[in-house]
Amino acid sequence: MSTIEAIPSPGRKYRKEDLADLDPVLLGALLRERVHHNIEVPLYPVLLRDPLKPIPNFGLQAQLVYDEWVRRGLSQDSPDLKWVKRYIDIAAHIRKGEKPDIPELEDSMPEPFSEGEMKVVRKLIWERCSIRNWTDRPVPDELIEQILEAGRAAPVGCNLDAVRFVVLRTPEEKSMIWSDIPTDNAVIIVLCFDKRISETVGQDKMVPQNLGYDASAAGDHMLLMAHALGLGGVWLSKTVKSEHTEDTGKKFKELYGLPDHIEVALHIAVGWPASGIIKSKRLALSDMIITSV
Repeated sequence: MSTIEAIPSPGRKYRKEDLADLDPVLLGALLRERVHHNIEVPLYPVLLRDPLKPIPNFGLQAQLVYDEWVRRGLSQDSPDLKWVKRYIDIAAHIRKGEKPDIPELEDSMPEPFSEGEMKVVRKLIWERCSIRNWTDRPVPDELIEQILEAGRAAPVGCNLDAVRFVVLRTPEEKSMIWSDIPTDNAVIIVLCFDKRISETVGQDKMVPQNLGYDASAAGDHMLLMAHALGLGGVWLSKTVKSEHTEDTGKKFKELYGLPDHIEVALHIAVGWPASGIIKSKRLALSDMIITSV
């Protein structure tokens, strides 16, 4: 058999020999993507079948990539690899027609928040605002780390985990990135993505916009966390090359020394607010809902 397939994975199919020289970063991304499409997505409808019959090829594309990971002796201690191993083990049961024991299913069922919890959610969503002026009070590293962790927790398409962060603190560093507001007293976090990852799994041709969406979701999570920590933040976009502007993301890459495969998506600035603002209000919901005529 030239390729090992199961429930189809979008994009390129891999043979064992294709994986031997794959960079570990790309191999890990491919592993997460294959587990997602090859096991995670088709698994839950399968679990509803009664009786559960063997599916001999279930998860074999994911298993192929996992075997290469193990063959190289790469670490399996990180949270994403523990998640991978959990699904690999479950797929082995499905291939035999065995009902796997998955206690996590009950623990992960959504439950309505209490009114007290909803009050906090509404407060965070509706009171977050864009702050563009900051005091010179330093932002502690532990708060920046919490903001980065919020970005890490954001949803990502197909578990690719291609988003990357660059933290700029010094005036020299911050001068490398474009901004239409003064950022002297802010910390700038540049959100990028590794475009090799979408190329490896074949999504650069199927859904090339996804990595930008992933970075945007991370930026939103990070700004919400900044607000919850008492900091003020603002979303700043890179500019693209046009008649009046230059590609500021490309310029930053050159100045900072980022490799070509890292693409700048956006950046956020966070710091201690120097003042409050008159918060903008949104269009009425009735005016935002499009209905057929």
